[in-house]
Amino acid sequence: MPPSTGSVPPAPAAPAPGDEAAGRVLLGRYELGALLGRGASAKVYLARDLLTARDVAIKSFPNPRGVGGGEDPRPAPIEREAAILRQLRHRHVVRLREILATRKKVHFVLDLAAGGELFSLLDASGRMTEDLARHYFRQLISAVRYCHSRGVYHRDIKPENLLIDGAGDLKVADFGLGAVADGSLHHTLCGTPAYVAPEILSRKGYHPAKVDIWSCGVVLFVLAAGYLPFNDASLVNMYRKIYAGKFRCPSWFSPELRCLVRRILDPNPATRIDTEEIINHPWFRQDASRGAMAQLMYGHDEEARFKTEFKEDMARDMTAFDILACSPGSDLSGLFGAEPGTERVFVGEPSAAVLGRVEEAGKKEGHLVTREGKKGTGPVYVKAESGGIVAKVCVFKIADAVSLVEVVKGGGAEASRFWKHRLEPAVRPPAAS
Repeated sequence: MPPSTGSVPPAPAAPAPGDEAAGRVLLGRYELGALLGRGASAKVYLARDLLTARDVAIKSFPNPRGVGGGEDPRPAPIEREAAILRQLRHRHVVRLREILATRKKVHFVLDLAAGGELFSLLDASGRMTEDLARHYFRQLISAVRYCHSRGVYHRDIKPENLLIDGAGDLKVADFGLGAVADGSLHHTLCGTPAYVAPEILSRKGYHPAKVDIWSCGVVLFVLAAGYLPFNDASLVNMYRKIYAGKFRCPSWFSPELRCLVRRILDPNPATRIDTEEIINHPWFRQDASRGAMAQLMYGHDEEARFKTEFKEDMARDMTAFDILACSPGSDLSGLFGAEPGTERVFVGEPSAAVLGRVEEAGKKEGHLVTREGKKGTGPVYVKAESGGIVAKVCVFKIADAVSLVEVVKGGGAEASRFWKHRLEPAVRPPAAS
């Protein structure tokens, strides 16, 4: 039996003022209710299935193939997410039940996680007991191990993407940054700053399974400690701590938990513990019978049903949402805290090389270029003939082979054109082979 959480799942939020979707019936099937949340490209609503009277969640996106969607033949991110979710049938992964589409919108019909985010179960001190943290960490590893066995990688595991269903069980959600196995290292910069693995920062390529394991370790630390292992008011300093793997466990961690956390938050992906080693670790297996552990890790009771559904799916005509996208995605540097007018890029080269290219780019445009700072290492200011700042470029050393380039772009058409045609190619690292 799971440990008692002592909390009641929160009621769905009331509809936001002016939310016109509430009360609307979607395609004659789902009645939309409260707005549960919103992201950069989607809104999530509580909804009721009018045929079954079951509550569900509906995640709505603009249709990338709709009016004004262009002729880009590449699968859109939501098509990749749909393709990923259709592969997964696991008790601890939010299930995609149906996809509906209009010319303007695409709607994912998902299982409702009525308990809200995992954070809702933290106690007054902001953390969980070690036993409760172990309970939910087991469910998380069960889900992640299952996904990896099917060649699916989440790449943005964090408490905000871990939900609780009506029975109090964990559900992994939001595969918007997910990827599928393609036999090669990944180079896409993605994730959330405090949860990102050090190998992502190096821009030398990474294995997404190792990245997911690292993020699971950060989640475990947060649940049991009540704070982040790597945190700093300075984003650059936080990245330095992540890259070096520098953190301290609180005094209330048991010796076994300290051991496991240090094995997971190993900055060297080659020696970092994997899911098989995690499930055999003494802390993970504590007070669990062999049968209970086998059921958690191997007993996927929806597998047979999934195989039947999969055969039925293959019998119908294929749609855009059936395309399994093997692309690792696009550069998502904006997720790492850049403000409007600011670009941040990780590069695997010293600052002098980057700043040298910036100076050359500015001079080719006829701009005035000045380099300041100790020993002329930066920042570099690029000014137009009129005297206005076109760009300011700083390079921060994260480690010997890793730097963070921050570009603050000036306003106006000239600054925009300079960034697009000269500065962006100068600061972005060469495309990985």
